[in-house]
Amino acid sequence: MPETVPGKVLAALKGRKFTALSKLFAPKCDFQAWTPSGRWIAEDAATIAKIAEVWFSPGAGNCTVMWSTETSSAKAATLEYEICWKAPPDDSPRILRDAWVMTLKEGKIAAVRIYSPGLHIEFPEVDLEKQRRQKGLSGVKMSNSPKVITSKAS
Repeated sequence: MPETVPGKVLAALKGRKFTALSKLFAPKCDFQAWTPSGRWIAEDAATIAKIAEVWFSPGAGNCTVMWSTETSSAKAATLEYEICWKAPPDDSPRILRDAWVMTLKEGKIAAVRIYSPGLHIEFPEVDLEKQRRQKGLSGVKMSNSPKVITSKAS
């Protein structure tokens, strides 16, 4: 089975091989990304590689892919992933979730839109019953079925 463009993108990010990532883009590319720190725009592969390196810094070594999903055809592809890596000085985990929507031309990425909610940390366990008691909702039964509201046309 041939490797897909989204699969190659994920492999390059996982291995922190930003030069390999840049080779997946067409010489002139329309790159736009939205993150909590702002909008990122680039038109060439070298700049795109530098942007990706900034996103995955600080840290070294391979990343761990927590989950991913992709679609791919000759003209378009999507990639969603969650990647984790360790950041100095205390090797605390950094988790990044992104969604890529790509336009492909001759096997290269000609345009991409990336949507990223930003870095995440591992969330602590939540005691929902305790929160319900604190809010005075412990005796309230939650219906599993939605309410149906009917109306008559006049």
